[in-house]
Amino acid sequence: STVTSRSFDSGIDISTIEDHYDLTPLKSAVPRGGTGPARKRLSAFAERIDDYPGNISAPTDARDGTSGLSPYLAFGCLSVRQVIQYIEAHAPDGRGKEMFVSRLFWNKHYEQKLEDWPGWLDTAVNPVFEGFNTAQYDPDLVAAWKHGRTGFPMVDASMRCLKETGWLNFRMRAMCASVYYHLLQQPWRIGADWFYHHLIDASAAINYTQWQSQCGLIGKPTLRLYNPRKQVRDQDPDGEFIRRWVPELDSLPDEYLDRPEGTPVHVQASCGVSIGEDYPHPVVDYDAARQAFRRRYEEVRADAADALQDSAIARRASFSGGREAAARIAAEHGTDASNGAEDGGTQSTLGSFGDE
Repeated sequence: STVTSRSFDSGIDISTIEDHYDLTPLKSAVPRGGTGPARKRLSAFAERIDDYPGNISAPTDARDGTSGLSPYLAFGCLSVRQVIQYIEAHAPDGRGKEMFVSRLFWNKHYEQKLEDWPGWLDTAVNPVFEGFNTAQYDPDLVAAWKHGRTGFPMVDASMRCLKETGWLNFRMRAMCASVYYHLLQQPWRIGADWFYHHLIDASAAINYTQWQSQCGLIGKPTLRLYNPRKQVRDQDPDGEFIRRWVPELDSLPDEYLDRPEGTPVHVQASCGVSIGEDYPHPVVDYDAARQAFRRRYEEVRADAADALQDSAIARRASFSGGREAAARIAAEHGTDASNGAEDGGTQSTLGSFGDE
């Protein structure tokens, strides 16, 4: 039989279709989809790849300073192989190129981990941590985290940015996951599902493996706890990101943005802001919550290490290569395994909760 060939009138393009069907994105600043825009981004990024290492940590810098390819990779507009081949051929040699290509390899590593063990999506890699925060579940704490009302400005700015735009750089994703699991001590799946629902570059393999890694559900070799106040000082010292997403604090001087609840009353009055009314006090005491989690974690740490002696658990935890492989993963794990992951930060040893 004859196959009828059909085509759109040449005058119809993507913009025409979007206007006709009122395809308004649910997120703001969503990049235009398709292979063409993806290739343009890739070409532009290759030219400025030397700046990549310096732009991955601060959320404001990362918005325009990283590749911007994560949604295109997630939707298959470009393949990781195509990106690597183009970068190898056209980007200048240097640290930026090495870092970016390394992260693309980690991207595929985590996709393979999910293929190897689908349980990454809903089951703790280390069975000792299955249901670890279930008894602490508090819907009010979860809601405060989801909607950016925790009283920790860097977390709140990040969560509002995620909900509005569908994107965060890796350090902010990791910080929000750490605060959610280690300080608020809430069940990891709820947080991971929220990220997956809102991220425009969401990949199940990346999102859920990274959540398990950041929460410490593997059990070794490292555990990372981010201090949201330190992240303000390190990654948003002039308050640009916080003021963009937490306008309640717009008039507050820079020196109080990491800890608004410590702002003297007379300063609050002069700024026209009342902490506790216009912006909430922290929903948990940072030091007390940190110590409480540490005590609980220490109680099961030895059992978690013993569980990794099981070859099946060790394999899915990426430790089948022995101590050398574990050390290598400890050095690189989480730095940019995901489409959107851009920076991981220093890691502290298991059982040592240093501030990030």
